[in-house]
Amino acid sequence: MGDALEKQRRVTLTDIARACGVSRATVSLVLRRSPLVHAETRRRVEAEMRRQSYVYNRAAANLRQRVSTTVALVINDLSNPFFAEFAAGVDEALGAKGYVTLLGSSNESPERQRQVLASMMEHHPAGIILSPAENSDVADVELAIGRHAPLLVFNRELTGPPVPGFEYDFLGLDNRAGARAATTRLLELGHRRIAFYGGHADSSSCRERRLGYQDALSGAGIAVDQRLMIETAPTLLEANAHADALFAMDPAPTAAVCYNDAVALGLMLGLTRLGRRPGVDFAVTGFDNIPEAAVGMPPLTTLDADPRARGRQVAELILQRAAAPSMPRRSVIVPVLLTERDSTPHA
Repeated sequence: MGDALEKQRRVTLTDIARACGVSRATVSLVLRRSPLVHAETRRRVEAEMRRQSYVYNRAAANLRQRVSTTVALVINDLSNPFFAEFAAGVDEALGAKGYVTLLGSSNESPERQRQVLASMMEHHPAGIILSPAENSDVADVELAIGRHAPLLVFNRELTGPPVPGFEYDFLGLDNRAGARAATTRLLELGHRRIAFYGGHADSSSCRERRLGYQDALSGAGIAVDQRLMIETAPTLLEANAHADALFAMDPAPTAAVCYNDAVALGLMLGLTRLGRRPGVDFAVTGFDNIPEAAVGMPPLTTLDADPRARGRQVAELILQRAAAPSMPRRSVIVPVLLTERDSTPHA
C-alpha cells in the first residue's frame, strides 16, 4: 500500500499526457483553464487526472513561472470583529482577481509574527499584507520576509529605525482626526469630564487616537487629566473587566471615547454591570463601525472605518505593487466619519 501511495505522489503532467495521447503543453493548458483546448480534449484530460489522482503542485509551478497566485495576510488579532470584516474584504478582492489568501495571525506577539511570516514566505506569495502586532520592529519584519517581497502595512506603523533598501506601502486610518471628531461631539453635547478608554499607549494607532482626543479637549480650553486616559487590552472582555476604573476618581467622567468598538461594547457591558445605563447615564463612542456596533444595547456611536472596504483596498494596492515593484512607496491615510447613534446622550 505504501508503494501505491508513493506512486500516486509521483504522478506528473507527462504521465497524464502520455495516457491521453496529447502533449504535456496541452495538459498544462487544461490546468490553466485555457480556452484554446477543445472541450472533448479537456474532458479526457480531466478524467485521466481523476483516474490517476493527480494533484497539481502549484508552488512548484509558481517557481518555474516566477509567478504566484497567493497573497499572505497576517492579522494581529483575529478575535476582533474588525479584522474578520477586513479579512473578508481582502479575500473578496483577491478572489475576484484569481488569487488565494493565505491567512495567519500573530495574536499581538512579534515573535509569533516572525514565525508566521517566515512560514508564509515558503509559499512564495505574490505579496504580503501585514496588520502588525504591537511593537513590531521594522528590522524583524525585513529579516522574516527579505528586502524585496512586496509588502503593505495596515494601520499601525512599524517601530525602530528604517532599514536601508527596505521599502513598503502603508495604508492607515485617520486615527487622530477621528478621535478628535468623537471628542468634539461629546463636548458639544455638554460633557466636560471625558475619558479616553482602552488600548495600549505604545501602539501607534492608540497614540494617534489619544492625540486627537487631547486636541479636542485643548481646543475647548479643558486641561487634559492623565488619570482619564485608561489603558486596557483592546478587547471586549478587558474593557468590561476594568470599567470600574472610570469611577475610582472624583469627579467621575460622564463620557468615554473608546479606542475601538470592541472596547466600547465591553465598556457598555461593564457600565450595566455597575448599575449605570450606557446611553442614559453615560456616553460612549467607539471606533471602526463593526457590524455589531449598530445592534449594541444601545446602538453605538462610532467612527466608520468601513473595514470590509479597507480590506478590498489593501488587496488592490498589494496587487498593484506586485505588478510594479519599482513604483514609489505609497502612504495612504483614509478618513473616518462619525456615525451617531443612541450611546451618546446629552450631559
